[in-house]
Amino acid sequence: MQPSSSSPSSSSAHPPDQPGAKPPAPPAPAMGYPANPSPNGNPGAACFAAAGPPNGTAAFGVAYPYPAPPHHPPPPHHHYPYPPPPPPHHHHHYAPHPPPPTCLRRLLAAVVGAFLLLGAATFIVWLLLRPRAPAFSLASLALSRVAYSPSNSSLSASFDAALLAANPNVKLSVTYFSPLASVSFAPSSPIAVASLAPFSQGPGNTTTLAFHLVVDDAYVGPDDAAPLKSGGGGAVGVQVRLMAVAVFDRGGWRTRRRVMRVMCDGVQVVFRGKNSTEAAFNGPPRRCDVVL
Repeated sequence: MQPSSSSPSSSSAHPPDQPGAKPPAPPAPAMGYPANPSPNGNPGAACFAAAGPPNGTAAFGVAYPYPAPPHHPPPPHHHYPYPPPPPPHHHHHYAPHPPPPTCLRRLLAAVVGAFLLLGAATFIVWLLLRPRAPAFSLASLALSRVAYSPSNSSLSASFDAALLAANPNVKLSVTYFSPLASVSFAPSSPIAVASLAPFSQGPGNTTTLAFHLVVDDAYVGPDDAAPLKSGGGGAVGVQVRLMAVAVFDRGGWRTRRRVMRVMCDGVQVVFRGKNSTEAAFNGPPRRCDVVL
């Protein structure tokens, strides 16, 4: 057998045991990846990355030195950086609300039914009775003791008026609460106001409502008081108004309170002569407008 040849690398890696020799240095860390195989085809003679040749020339198959990448173990497959997502097709199931008690539902149904029946009954009664507004007309109007002062445009006089009130309803009675009568020279504000006593009318009844109004030093504008200043007689326009709260009833059934306004506008009162202090409305009863 031929003696095996030892390469310099192997002799340096295993130096001979000599007395007084220093222990071998630890192997240097790997500085690269294996380079290309040697050109002579010997697979065992692959060169590894190391320091360059001492003469500064590049050796064949030697990689440049760089530190090896640190080795980190792969993370386990069950590790998640965030909380795991919920399973797919997951729905929350809530308990259904319990149905309301039977007694409460019956009570609500009874209340609603009572309101419906009451409304239907009121509508039927209204159709059968159908309240109609009363009719008013001015029967008479007279002025007396008329005294006008041009210096301060003041008037003193007495008004006597009579209204005819007719109830056209054949099944309903009507009651008038808080009647309030007033007179004025068109189109000025009232110069005299008086409260009247309440009164009632039966079905188909006609009543005469008479009232007396006194004017004491009331201001009257120059345009309205032109016939009064001349003293030559003539006619002057007067407005007679009545306001009251009307209620229709039949037995135990009554309507709600409704405000009624009676307007007798443009009534001409004629003085009896020159420098006369009396004037009156001449003619048949004058129909008045009623708003209810």
